[in-house]
This record gives sequence, structure tokens and C-alpha cells, in this order.
Amino acid sequence: MQSDYNNYIITVHKSPTQLKRLIDKLDAPNQFFYIHVDLKADLDSFKNVISQKNVYFIPDRVNCIWGDYSLTQAALKLIKKVLNSETKGRMTLLSGQDYPIKPTVYINDFLQQYADYDFISYTLDPVDEQSELYLSRVKKYKFNLSERKKDYLLLPPLFDLTKRDIKKVIGNTFNGRFNPIHLKEIFTRNRKSPFANHYKGSNWWSFQLSTAQKIFDYYTKHQSILDTYYRRTLISDELFFHTLLRQIEKESGSPFNTLPYLHFVDWSKKNVPLPVTFRKEDLNLLLNQPEDKLFARKFDIDEDEEILDLLDDHL
Repeated sequence: MQSDYNNYIITVHKSPTQLKRLIDKLDAPNQFFYIHVDLKADLDSFKNVISQKNVYFIPDRVNCIWGDYSLTQAALKLIKKVLNSETKGRMTLLSGQDYPIKPTVYINDFLQQYADYDFISYTLDPVDEQSELYLSRVKKYKFNLSERKKDYLLLPPLFDLTKRDIKKVIGNTFNGRFNPIHLKEIFTRNRKSPFANHYKGSNWWSFQLSTAQKIFDYYTKHQSILDTYYRRTLISDELFFHTLLRQIEKESGSPFNTLPYLHFVDWSKKNVPLPVTFRKEDLNLLLNQPEDKLFARKFDIDEDEEILDLLDDHL
């Protein structure tokens, strides 16, 4: 059923003024914005510049760390907030460093046209059990050494520890970065998974509210085992929703209507941090994306705000 209601759920960790630009650009009748601000950030700095009545900052926040389950938890908290609100339509996950690359009217018309679809990209075949991806994401345990990006240990079950693993554990224990009490978690021959198969895909998506409800109901029913497993999973937001979708399909016998996700993210450039942070010279690249690419990421006004000005002028 078509609806012009769009519920944007946005995770953000910095730059209140950039978030305001994103919201102002997408704002229109029946558009609602639910914001999770990283616990490390000052919530009031965002509330002081964003005051629209259709913007909701959720108070239940988590400390978000790169590649960590906390990012999935933030999304789940936003999903819960939307589902508990008197709204309809769909919900679309964005970050504070996203920006539309199509006019707002076009975006709303597009989402109405495909109201009966969910937008998420993921593999139809499960992650290959012989792949490095399976080893690092499914079989190994992730332990944060700090809150810095990519500062973690990946450890296999105890009986698969290599000399290199043991050396890392000892070194990080002696320098106070790893608590050896965590070793009891890996005291097993195999890491127990909640699922026979795992599926990987984009960590950005747009779901019908009915689909989001099914996912959240499944999560709530199995919360303990899912939280226990995914809190030790590297980059869980590229596995969690995708695997739950496939599991729900399997148990219900009813497939979801899915189309590829709505973001353009550039992983192709050489000799720059990836994904690419877009600049003014990327304007034509952004404007010439296919009709189903509604948003791009990432942008940073501290590096180049002019690209947002140029997009505003052309859209």
C-alpha cells in the first residue's frame, strides 16, 4: 500500500550543522526524523541547532565504535522508537554524513512508487565457510582494545589459537589493553552460531514498517542469544539484518520483495581513505548516478562544504 510517510532513522557522531543540512534538505510534509547521537557526543549541541517538531532525538544512546555491535544496537533502538510511534510508511537508515543526490520530490515519489519493496543489498548465497570473510566475521571473536577505529583483537576458539594469537594476547594483557577474563569466552572448540548460514550485504537499507516489525519481533524473541553472539562479531551491521531477513524468509516460507540499496558509496578510488569523502570535483559523478541511487556517502563539511552547496544548487 502506498504512503507518503517516510521515517528517516539517522545515526550521527559529529557535526550538528551538517546533520541540520541533511534534515532541512529532506524535510517535507509527512517526513519524520529519528536521531541516535553517539553517547560520546554532546546531545545538547545537536538539539541547540535542530528544533523541528518532526525531529526526535532518542534518549537511549549507546557508545558507538567502528566495526562494533554498538552500531547495530543504535539502529535497533531507532527501529524500536519508530515502531512505537504512531506512524506509517517506511523507515530508511542514514548516517549524519549522507546527503541526497536526487531532488526531495523525486525521492518521495520514488519511495511511493516502490512502497511494497524493501531496499537492501545482500548475497543470495550464504557466506562461504572456507572464505577469509567467514573466518573473520563468523568463526572468530572480536575484542575491542580501545574505542579507536580498527583497534581490536580477533581471536579464534581456544583450541585454534596460533602462536601469533597467543603473542598478541600476552602483549596486550601486559600493557593493560586486554582483560584476560575474556579468554573464558573463547574456551570452546567452535564458536556457537545462532544460524546455519550467514549473509552479508550493505549496512544501509530502507524497510517497509511491516518488514522492520518482523525483524524487530525476531530480534526480541531471540535477543539474548543474538546479543551474545553479535557483540563479538566484527562489522555486525553487514551481517545482522541480512541474516535475519533470510532466516525469517526460511521460517515463514514467504520471501521479501527486495531491491538494491539506495546509496552510492565510492570504494574505487586509489590512494585515498575509503569510502571516498566526496568533494566539489565529484559533483558530476554524484549527479549522474542511476535513478535508484537517492543518497550518497560520505560527506564532511570540515573537509569540503562546497560540495553540499553545489548539490543544493543543482537539485
